[in-house]
Amino acid sequence: MRVFEALAAACEELRRHDVVNSRVDAEILLAQSLGKTRSALLAHYRDEVDESLRQVFFARVGERCRGKPLQYILGRQEFRGLMFEVSPAVFIPRPETEFVVEAALEHLADGDLKLADVGTGSGCLAVSLAAVLPRARVWATDLSESALQVARRNAARHGVERKIVFLQGDLLKPLTPVLGEGELDAVVSNPPYVGPEELSGLQKEVRDWEPRLALVGEERAPSLYARLVSQAQVRLRAGGVLILEIGYSMQETVCGLLGGGWEPLGVTEDLNGIPRVVSARRV
Repeated sequence: MRVFEALAAACEELRRHDVVNSRVDAEILLAQSLGKTRSALLAHYRDEVDESLRQVFFARVGERCRGKPLQYILGRQEFRGLMFEVSPAVFIPRPETEFVVEAALEHLADGDLKLADVGTGSGCLAVSLAAVLPRARVWATDLSESALQVARRNAARHGVERKIVFLQGDLLKPLTPVLGEGELDAVVSNPPYVGPEELSGLQKEVRDWEPRLALVGEERAPSLYARLVSQAQVRLRAGGVLILEIGYSMQETVCGLLGGGWEPLGVTEDLNGIPRVVSARRV
């Protein structure tokens, strides 16, 4: 079987299972299976595909047909120009979450900063901030030890493992033994904000494969955000910033949690014009 024949067969199978972007997914999966780039694959369109590699390729196509996200099959996802390991233990980093990093950098001056990333997952926020702020120290928390293991590997991959302390536990509580009150310069977070009633309407790749803990969490989003805002107010120094990713239609709820102890810094919209990041400064 030649490359173009393998791609044609894979595309047909993916389309039969209603996979969006079937052609692109097929090319990416075949390129990975053959150890080539997509451009190199297409430049050798008529090359024969080794039988053992063909089997690997169609096994991956089968996974994609069952709804497994492409990122989990590949085991990686790019975020702000850095490549991150991902697995079903962690939420796949989205482009929208890059706005959290941008908002943090907008409101922070480089220096000996102390930052916290709550619900770190793959570590994309903690690692990205540690990579771009050379003198920063980051504490990253997550309820899932499996997620923390992935995050630790990502920190090591990008050479910032000595700048990040990974702690298992709820929100900012794990910092209690290691950091005093009023010491943090910033708290960033992409908390779980999907309501249980919204799960059925999600794409099957998200609903059936991504970790429920990262999607829905263990409590309703308004309650979780309220606890996080309260804890951040204790942990942040005066002038420290809180940067939160929010879900669709959550702007009013989250901004309403910021009382007299906060100075609103604005709401950042994503590329679709949806309010995505709330920023505030502790007064």
